[in-house]
Amino acid sequence: MDDEFRVEVELDDDEHGYSIGEHLRALDLDDDAREGSGVVVTRDGSRLFVYADSEPPAREAERVVRDLAAADEITAETRVTRWHPIEEAWKDASLPLPATEDEREAEHEAHLAA
Repeated sequence: MDDEFRVEVELDDDEHGYSIGEHLRALDLDDDAREGSGVVVTRDGSRLFVYADSEPPAREAERVVRDLAAADEITAETRVTRWHPIEEAWKDASLPLPATEDEREAEHEAHLAA
């Protein structure tokens, strides 16, 4: 997998994570992941994480989560992030990754210096 994207969902409290998680399971997102769609849903207390192997399914998952939260009248903050292999951290998906070998090398050096 060249890219890995994640939808981060912060809910008001732990219990809301269960209701949204149940809705996501009802939509078969977990089944789709087992069938190779590249979407995996995890939960940690009041935080949900939806992992995708590219940006389009991550954006769609974000839309689904927002719709489910609105239908349940739950406040949910969402953001789409991308794994940054040089920084080894989740970064905003709108930030571009280094595209050339020179850019990657410069970023790697900057990361080592930090």
